Amino acid sequence: MLGLKLEDIKTELGIDYSDESVDARLNRYLLIADAWLKGAIGENYPTSDERAKQLALLIIEGLFDRNSNSVKENATINKLKQDFIMQLQCESLVFEDGSI
Repeated sequence: MLGLKLEDIKTELGIDYSDESVDARLNRYLLIADAWLKGAIGENYPTSDERAKQLALLIIEGLFDRNSNSVKENATINKLKQDFIMQLQCESLVFEDGSI
């Protein structure tokens, strides 16, 4: 599981208030982001890698914004997500001895 905390997610989203239903949604979205990354990159994706954390935050933001009727997704963010995924997928193919 990613090393993201609820407060990290709330900071990224600009949420500075406490609401149990929002917290529950964000925790559920964190589980969804983790599952999504496992499917996209692999079961043992590098959870401590900052790119993986940023991908998770982008996924969570997309899910959260979908519910708030705000559309922030753009071509640059989509390209960034695809680049991070490809990098992490390729890096997971290299074994410890450097062989593929």
